[in-house]
Amino acid sequence: MTGALREIGGYLELERFSGQPYHRAEDGAVALNSGRACLEYLIELRGMEAIWLPDWLCSSVPAACAKHGVEVRTYRVGWDMRPAYDFEVTEGEYLYLVDYYGQLDAADVEEAGARSGGRLVVDEAQGFFRPPWPGADTLYTCRKFFGVADGGYLYAGDGARLARELPRDESHGRMGFVLGRFERPAGEFFAQARANNERFADEPVKLMSPITENVMRAIDYEAVRERRDANWRVLDEALRDVNGLRSKAPDGAFMYPLLVEGADGVRQRLAAEGVFVPTLWPNCLSERGGGSVALRYSRDVLPLPVDQRYGWEDMEHMVDVLRRFEA
Repeated sequence: MTGALREIGGYLELERFSGQPYHRAEDGAVALNSGRACLEYLIELRGMEAIWLPDWLCSSVPAACAKHGVEVRTYRVGWDMRPAYDFEVTEGEYLYLVDYYGQLDAADVEEAGARSGGRLVVDEAQGFFRPPWPGADTLYTCRKFFGVADGGYLYAGDGARLARELPRDESHGRMGFVLGRFERPAGEFFAQARANNERFADEPVKLMSPITENVMRAIDYEAVRERRDANWRVLDEALRDVNGLRSKAPDGAFMYPLLVEGADGVRQRLAAEGVFVPTLWPNCLSERGGGSVALRYSRDVLPLPVDQRYGWEDMEHMVDVLRRFEA
């Protein structure tokens, strides 16, 4: 007898859910262990040697490129959160386009595809509900939208796949901070959550874990999308007059970006009131020049939470807290 022993009986494990994930294999999605793994998969699949990355970006993306010997070139992001296009993507180079806060439209992606000769990667880490862009490689992450420890989806624009077989990830040893916050305050598990973020730097490309794949089958995606969009609209109606950033209503909102002067002080005062607002792309605070869009947006945009845990009363409370600061 060879192989693992077939077990029958004993205690029960996590229930197995029978729903459908939002991004499915039959539609072309490759389910991997992280958004970063999706990029590393593409680097290997495409044989990438050079790529243009925006200057408004977390350090994990250039680190993933460096890990695989991909030469990184950097372009400026404009005030409209699109590439400034004061550069040229030459033969063999790829263009990495980020959909900040779900603001890209079809014309933006078409232009990027034309300028890159079709060698285009679209980062939808903040646009989970957006469909893959035709003719482009599109990647998504699960952790920014749902209570899981890992997971990402990749659509190769031409449907190509790696020939080699990938190992399958396992999540059981790192779900503690996700389960812990379900019952206890977030602060008790913040160190675990941070450690989980940092471990992806050394994690190889793997298939999505059975636990994450299972949880992603249990989500009511339409309800999540509707709640996020409704929360975004509440904040926009209340704050658009004081918001220095003009953004359109996204499809399945990630967060509500509020651009204000002195955002760090506001962030600290919000935290004292129990409203926790992250600093996205904190590396840009030390890496970018004083006049850059990347520095200004990283420093002064408050990404306000609008996710499915919250409703109208929570949004109104957040608005009330912000208005007290103005008084």
